[in-house]
Amino acid sequence: MRPELTTRRRALRLAFERYIEADRAWRDALVALNDWFPPSAGRRPGMIGNPGSPIRRLYDARSRALVRLEVTQVKLATAKRRLAERRARELPPVFLIGPPC
Repeated sequence: MRPELTTRRRALRLAFERYIEADRAWRDALVALNDWFPPSAGRRPGMIGNPGSPIRRLYDARSRALVRLEVTQVKLATAKRRLAERRARELPPVFLIGPPC
């Protein structure tokens, strides 16, 4: 593993863990909300909720965590690409001397 990328990988892991936590909290809240209403009810209560409601806050937190996860994935990919470009420039050219095949 390249030590130059450890910070980016750590950030990616942390962003993923935060997304998982936010998603789990949102899903648990939806299950708890839907338990209040009978399954025969045609329409479930607002899946996202009104502005300022606990469900809406959890949904927004999950959405922000997902955006952060996507941004950290892009940043890691960019860091990998830059590192590969830098290493390609630093490597000296290799000349093979020998009989032609």
